Amino acid sequence: MNDNSFITKAISLAIKGKYSTKPGVNVGSIIVKNEKIIGQGYYEVYGGPHAEINAINDVKKRYKKKFLSQISGSEIFITLEPCSKKGKTGACVDELVKYDFKRIVIGSKDPSQNGLEKLRKAGYSVKNLNNQNCIDLNLGFLHKAKFKRPYIRAKVAMSADHKSVFLTKRRKWITGIPARNDVQRLRAESDIVLTGAGTINEDLPSMNVRLNKILSSKAFFQPKRYVFSKDLALDWNAPFFKLPGHKVVVTSKSSLPKSAKGLKNISLLNCKSKGHYLDPNYFVKKISKLPVNNILLESGPRLLGSFGDNNLIDEFIFYVSPEKLGKQAEYFYNGRKKINFFDNKQFDIVEEIQVGKDKKIILRKK
Repeated sequence: MNDNSFITKAISLAIKGKYSTKPGVNVGSIIVKNEKIIGQGYYEVYGGPHAEINAINDVKKRYKKKFLSQISGSEIFITLEPCSKKGKTGACVDELVKYDFKRIVIGSKDPSQNGLEKLRKAGYSVKNLNNQNCIDLNLGFLHKAKFKRPYIRAKVAMSADHKSVFLTKRRKWITGIPARNDVQRLRAESDIVLTGAGTINEDLPSMNVRLNKILSSKAFFQPKRYVFSKDLALDWNAPFFKLPGHKVVVTSKSSLPKSAKGLKNISLLNCKSKGHYLDPNYFVKKISKLPVNNILLESGPRLLGSFGDNNLIDEFIFYVSPEKLGKQAEYFYNGRKKINFFDNKQFDIVEEIQVGKDKKIILRKK
């Protein structure tokens, strides 16, 4: 097996933590000697031991008194550069230098750390694979480290003729159950799920994660749910507000109306206005000060257009039904700027797969 084969194994471990490590990172690690994996681990829960520490502990558990002789001369593969600064735990570099590793291989750099430099100064042979799959594991984290703001993904369920909002309430769903379940996974990966007042009032969505496979993990916690409402004209009896979990209303108002006083786990986030709407740039600036790496925007055409006009959407995730809706529904995007999403000038198509009867297309900003 070569380096990329071992790092691929470490990636498969890292993925196991993607619903329980937010707002941290997804990291996997394996320790190899004579082409044999002798230890493995991943970052399991935010604040817990890091992947490389869990891999070292796995070697200890497997080999007990022979632990040091086994780890001596081994190679450790880690999907992300080891941390060099103390955070929720001690710096991983300080632990790694206790052992006689033959080589340390990482899948991607962490711009917030200088672990590679410290390891090289300590005399270790270090290799960075710069593996795109390792980078993709932590797009939000790496994006915030580089640009000082969260990574914003917009999920859009639409028809083949790009319509997303029904003009009557006779129908609610455009896409099938497999696509809707896939959206649940997107929510589970996110720190914040964001929508608008119109969606809350008209569609009555819950905006939470409901897949039992995810909920069964004791380490999983629901994303915070945010709603944009400049004038607080909201249906306070909507499921969005009645369900447990933290809800935040982004508004220009200073206090909740009396009808909302009895609601639990609800707070206001004051936001400046920009014309008739709340200023998305101001919101992102404020939210960037919080431990938030990933925001999932699930909204109607106007809020989506507001974020799009301000160049704040880093990735579009389209779920496209084969059905055409014609005059039954509105176009999915209502911004001032005209954007040709599929012309490859602003976005690259990074994934196109079938999800049930629907097609899933991911566009990522260049």
